[in-house]
Amino acid sequence: MSITRFISAKLRSVSADRFSSNIGWLTLAELVSRVGRIVAAIILARQLDAAAFGVAAVALTVFELVRVFTENGIGAAVIKASDEAFDQVANTAHRLMWLICIGLAFVQLAVAALVERLVPGQGLGLMISALSGVYLVMPFGLMHAYVLLRQQRMKRVAAVASSQTVADHLLTALLAFTGFGAWAIVLPKLLTTPIWLFGMRRGNPWKKNRAAGFEPLTNIVRFSVPVLGAELLTACRDQLDKVAVSAAFGIEALGIYYFAFNAGLGVSSALNRAFSTAFYPHLCAAADKARHFRKAIFGTIAPLGSAYLVQAAAALIYVPIVFGADWTDAAPLVAVLCLGGPARLLFDASRMYCRACGATLRELASSAGFCVAAVAPFALMSEASLMAAATASVAMVSLFSASVAIALVQSRSAGLLTVPAASQGI
Repeated sequence: MSITRFISAKLRSVSADRFSSNIGWLTLAELVSRVGRIVAAIILARQLDAAAFGVAAVALTVFELVRVFTENGIGAAVIKASDEAFDQVANTAHRLMWLICIGLAFVQLAVAALVERLVPGQGLGLMISALSGVYLVMPFGLMHAYVLLRQQRMKRVAAVASSQTVADHLLTALLAFTGFGAWAIVLPKLLTTPIWLFGMRRGNPWKKNRAAGFEPLTNIVRFSVPVLGAELLTACRDQLDKVAVSAAFGIEALGIYYFAFNAGLGVSSALNRAFSTAFYPHLCAAADKARHFRKAIFGTIAPLGSAYLVQAAAALIYVPIVFGADWTDAAPLVAVLCLGGPARLLFDASRMYCRACGATLRELASSAGFCVAAVAPFALMSEASLMAAATASVAMVSLFSASVAIALVQSRSAGLLTVPAASQGI
């Protein structure tokens, strides 16, 4: 009974802690997305041929590459803005995101025309063009989404994301069964956008305060451009290692590495995204950001990071059971990659800390360093084994992440990590 009471007390304390609760809701949304993706993949594998998958993959790849530019730091500026400057920052951000989204829609249409010219007769151009409609819907709800994040209402954000994901997978299955081919994968991305829009607008009825005026454009650009750079480098770090493995060790080694990465960090990486999404507005709202950063390292990152260590220890057992005996030889590589999970978690926390303090150039420089630390061993150790290169990569990112976190704590304590005077409102 005492153990039961202890566990119940712990669960109540976690649910009462808004930050921990937010991480929980966002992690749940990520897991719903992954489970739905697996179910949809099973259905699609039985309904579509390889050619249909290939056509859809090209259309979605173009869409995802263009969509990276919506993670441009403008939303981060809205979340970070002081209460006094919020209306001015929001007005400028709203206008900017309209311009950016319209511009991205035109870019998508231009790419569609180019792809259709290069690969005629496959319907690719029409698919890519259809997805440009997503960018014309987004501006109507982006400010509401930013405000929900600013208010740390992650339960609402997670509910909207999960609803859209479930609808996407259900539509995919329905369209696949009714013979839509590659469109079964592409079309739901557009058709479910109104779910996101309705959920965000209903969750936060934000209204533009025209009388407040506008934040100077240079202030937002100074803050957001390095954030965009950091996000692009984050995308690179998640993709360039695979390019380096392919170039250094061959396509078969890439297949093993790709499997090991997804089997090791695929599900657990949901924790990273949930943590980063919840941690940034949590820091922005905190008066003493340094104290909350240190508290997160020991109170949140350490327990979450231990999940990766447990997974690494169990990899030799669960890999052959879950994925089959053919993948037994890949289990040690899965374990090694799992050991790099805590470093990624710690570094993402450091990035959010820099961003919340307004030190976005420092975030950009650190992101470049992390990308090099993660990818360089694969490029430099082509004469060694894949396991040796992966071990070196994990060791380097672990050392780099720890050094960045220590330097940030010391810099803040010494008063070196400061916000530029021109950006105090953001």
